[in-house]
Amino acid sequence: MINTNKTDFAADWLALQETIRCFIVLDRNDSVVFCNPMAGATYSPSHNRYFLSLDCFWLESEQRIFHPSEFRKLSGQQVDLLFKVKNHAPIELRFLPEEIEISGNQYINIKLVNESLLTTHNTAPSVTLMDELVSDLAAGRLFVHYQPQYDAENETLFGVEALVRWIRQDGEQIPPDTFIPLAESYNFIAELDLWVLDHVCQQLADWESKGIELPVTAVNFSASSFNDVYLSEKILKTLKYNEVHPKNITIEITESKEINCYSQAEKTIFELYNAGLKISLDDFGIGFSNFNRLAQIPVSQLKLDRSFVLNLPKFIYTEISKSILSIAHNLSLAVIAEGVENEQQLQILQSLGYTIFQGYFFSKPLPASDFENWLAQHQHSNISIDSLV
Repeated sequence: MINTNKTDFAADWLALQETIRCFIVLDRNDSVVFCNPMAGATYSPSHNRYFLSLDCFWLESEQRIFHPSEFRKLSGQQVDLLFKVKNHAPIELRFLPEEIEISGNQYINIKLVNESLLTTHNTAPSVTLMDELVSDLAAGRLFVHYQPQYDAENETLFGVEALVRWIRQDGEQIPPDTFIPLAESYNFIAELDLWVLDHVCQQLADWESKGIELPVTAVNFSASSFNDVYLSEKILKTLKYNEVHPKNITIEITESKEINCYSQAEKTIFELYNAGLKISLDDFGIGFSNFNRLAQIPVSQLKLDRSFVLNLPKFIYTEISKSILSIAHNLSLAVIAEGVENEQQLQILQSLGYTIFQGYFFSKPLPASDFENWLAQHQHSNISIDSLV
């Protein structure tokens, strides 16, 4: 039994750990603060939190991943899910989420109804790079850099993209291609994306106090983040708290992984769009980011994937780039050619009709202070290509 007398917090947690029926416990932010060792989660001792793999729960009836935050809506109801532990075949388990109070704090306790089925699984939690990522985020070792997006037709700043960077305590830079998939795998990506958004909003408020105004700032959100059913609520709350108008933010959906419950993701995207945010499809033309998305969600702009730009002037990549631009223009969408690194690429893209560019040819992603200096060099006149390179 769980002690709810608010008298002995340690004893309460001990009671949880002594029963297999307590599978996981979520706090008010839907973070996993307790996890049965047999679940095979990654534990962060510095934050007393657990990270389950993204695809560990599967809702067979809807053929989709079941996000732990969904348990909150099902309090008091039994739910059958497939549960997969690494290196084990999935097993069908029945869960019963219930609200509990421990030392004055509210939690969701997800109990196992048929706990005997889990006894064959004996996977202990492990500490990995995931713990270091969480620790370094709290310690201030993750940073947001800003890369300008250049409108060559009007010779103006089209906008900027906010990009997260991780520098470990020893000075080593961990590339996003390493830590973003890691965060996606352990259900930490929504929290990371929201941290970036909050950091951007604070920076925009600081720039506004200095008289610096940007046309729009793009913030990346992984497709995996849209498995969080409360994502739109959290995004809008962040904007409101920081007094940032939705029209100043573009949510750039990066689909390195498929959105598992697309009906929920579509609902979230429409909520954000209707609130005034712009929606962009990143890495367009590869993976899951494709033309079918244009018919399903209210898109404001596309990002031509850098792989097409990198392979110019090869015929097939030139033709695909031309087709993407034509369709986007017919739908009145802005298109940003991403990853422009040299003059040849720029000239080919301009000959195809592209006018908005982003890449190292113009500027690398810059820390906020360096970006301020970049703006200061160009804010009093139109921005010519010659002045950028």
